[in-house]
Amino acid sequence: MIKFFITALCALAITFSGVARAAITEDGDLNFISGTGTASDGLAFLDMSFSVGLSLDGALDNARLTYVDARLATASEFDDLFLAAGVVYAGLMTASDGFGAGGTSFLALEDGGVTLLNAALGSTSSALSATLVWTDPDGIGAISSTRDYLSMDLGGTSLVQNTLAVVPNSTLGWLLVVDSRISPVPEPSTGLLLSLGILGLGISRRRVAVRLNTRQ
Repeated sequence: MIKFFITALCALAITFSGVARAAITEDGDLNFISGTGTASDGLAFLDMSFSVGLSLDGALDNARLTYVDARLATASEFDDLFLAAGVVYAGLMTASDGFGAGGTSFLALEDGGVTLLNAALGSTSSALSATLVWTDPDGIGAISSTRDYLSMDLGGTSLVQNTLAVVPNSTLGWLLVVDSRISPVPEPSTGLLLSLGILGLGISRRRVAVRLNTRQ
């Protein structure tokens, strides 16, 4: 009976691990990413409410009132976030290309991933139903320079070369992250496996105790 239970437990573990995939887990102001297979797994992205309408320094000061280690996300962390959301790119360009030089470029197909990011991070523009994120690596608004912001809306995602808006802008914010890896609430499958494991150990210990008592 014990062997059967252990076999069934292993089967469940394999089944649930087989469906595991990259994901974003919301926990209050934090959006944890996991399953990307990158160094960003477990990294927490802050809601845009901490930075919308603020300069970078203002956004960091505001975020650090709650999360002392808040910082600006790196280019590769942009890519890892989009990967966790399941964004399907329309071409070879990725989210980190928002830090590169060039004009407006359509980045991704609308496949649910963009909608997920919009909902998780929070729309910064109610009129556009979009999340507008500053990149602006060099602070120069010129076509020959770097792209200035990333637009995530319900119609897709565009890398936009912005030459008009000036930071701070009431509809744009910064993508901030928190380095402290605070564990989010386990997913249902994880909780189920943990419960089954504890139950299995309890049954096994009880049977051993019964056998010892019988022998005595």
